[in-house]
Amino acid sequence: MTMPMSPRLAALICVILWSMIAVVAKTGQSRLDFYQFLFLSNVISLLAVGAACLMAGRQVGRILRPGWRGFFLPSILGLLDCLFYLALYRGYARYNGVIVLVAQYSWPLMIVLLSSLRDAQWPGRVKALGLVVGSLAFLIAVTKGHLTSLNISDPISILIVLAGAFCFALMSTLSKNFVSDAFIGTFWLFFASMMGSLILMMSFSQIPHLEDVNLVSVLANGVFINGVSYILWVLACARGDASETAALIFLSPILSAIWLVMFFGEVFVPAYGVALILVLISGYLCMKPPKRVGSPAEHFLKE
Repeated sequence: MTMPMSPRLAALICVILWSMIAVVAKTGQSRLDFYQFLFLSNVISLLAVGAACLMAGRQVGRILRPGWRGFFLPSILGLLDCLFYLALYRGYARYNGVIVLVAQYSWPLMIVLLSSLRDAQWPGRVKALGLVVGSLAFLIAVTKGHLTSLNISDPISILIVLAGAFCFALMSTLSKNFVSDAFIGTFWLFFASMMGSLILMMSFSQIPHLEDVNLVSVLANGVFINGVSYILWVLACARGDASETAALIFLSPILSAIWLVMFFGEVFVPAYGVALILVLISGYLCMKPPKRVGSPAEHFLKE
């Protein structure tokens, strides 16, 4: 299959959709716990991706009989996805949201590290500088310029969120080798994630009542934010440079701040403007063509 759009454009669309997570989660989890919200979103995502497979010309038999590799390997990615959202929603439920956000968005940096280990290649000084600038931009945005305001009083919760972020970084990195068809692979990814979230919900929560479900939020989250966007994300990771793709993710929290201002009336502070400028600089540095600098062992010997 030839990709209908560039990896960067696919990743950018994902960034815009994922920046709406804060808005959808804020409205969708008012009467649901995170186990229920995750399960319902996965059910809708599975149906949405299944429909996308059919619209893309995939035959039902091919979707349901993808072969051992087409089923087993995407299922591993699906379990990693389930663990990521489990850790993320738990963090938001039990700890300070700003600190959870900082820990959550460590996964783009983890992608760069995992990609470097996989390819036996350092990311390069320019790209590394870009990632540092992107991290600084994010910290300025989420702390509104008060960088010293982060006070971690519950390290266990943060470690769980970081473990979840690692799961998503690993999922994104493995997508390059584990998924041969992004549509069918994403379908089975969500099937595995749905089954994992079902087991978790039945073990630690209960089936939600229909009157507790905000259908608009659940549908928006399942169809677009955690559904079709994953096809684009798998394509972007599989066809593009993972480090460059990860760099675009730093736009997501900045856009999230804008949506919160627009929809919930939060004040736009000058720190957001500074962060936006730094994000643009970070994107320019990180999307420069990578240069081969040798393996980590070679680099160490040269030092």
